[in-house]
Amino acid sequence: MADLNRLVKLFQALSARDWAGAEAIARQMAQNEERIGHHVAAQRLRGALHPNGNSSDAGSTNPAIADAGGSTFFLTGALSPVALDLGLTGIRLTTAARAALLEIIAEWNHREQLAARNLNPRTKLLLHGPPGCGKSASARALGKELGLPVYVVRFDAVVGAYLGQTALHLRQLFRFAETTPSVVLIDEIDALGKRRGNPLDVGELDRVVIALLQELEHSHPAGLLIATSNLAKQLDDALWRRFDLVVELPLPKAAELRSFATERAKARGVPMTRQLRTSLARAGTYADVERLIESEERRLLLATGR
Repeated sequence: MADLNRLVKLFQALSARDWAGAEAIARQMAQNEERIGHHVAAQRLRGALHPNGNSSDAGSTNPAIADAGGSTFFLTGALSPVALDLGLTGIRLTTAARAALLEIIAEWNHREQLAARNLNPRTKLLLHGPPGCGKSASARALGKELGLPVYVVRFDAVVGAYLGQTALHLRQLFRFAETTPSVVLIDEIDALGKRRGNPLDVGELDRVVIALLQELEHSHPAGLLIATSNLAKQLDDALWRRFDLVVELPLPKAAELRSFATERAKARGVPMTRQLRTSLARAGTYADVERLIESEERRLLLATGR
């Protein structure tokens, strides 16, 4: 097993709250066990270091996450960075939804003027509507517009196996949002914020909702905290009041889908064949349209070789 010198360095790093250093030493210990043929021991060490299967051996730990309130080991598994592709102009939204999100951008860009008048920009948003209507895409677009990185919360890392563990993870998560200018996206918050009082649920689920409500109530994000919901009717009533802004993204109308399909097909060089039109007529969301056009583009590429 690990020699004394490495253990001493590990304990020194922990004592100094050098979480990135401690993780690096722990990885070295696992690699050493692997090198001398202790494969089971190496596997167990790596499993203990990355219980959510999010090993950083293949890449570097995000420094912003590693330094956030001493929560390296949890946050590296709970927050996944996402690529920022489109700005808000590239997202199809209703006039009301676009106006609301443009207000958030304006508030962020003028936050110093607001602060001079003892006003704060709105930083906690709830986007709700059917799947495929642009909720997550809008969150990413806001990150691009504001020049902030976007992290998606992984629920398999947040929800703990023991009483109180989930509440602790939520505290660490909100601490990150409060200290790191970023967009933290809680996608499908329905998993944590269901209405309390269901007799079929265990009491721990109600306590998770209460912990979430408390964190939202007292949180002051350094960037934006955005939650999305496909099942708004199932959310706890008190949850709605914890957000600064609630925006509905409804299903698009048929004419809007046709316009979007024509635009996307032209942009990707995909001919609007009768077969494609028939498939698009069954689409119900912008995501459906994107998927069908990409599928047709892929088919054409394989058929023609170019």
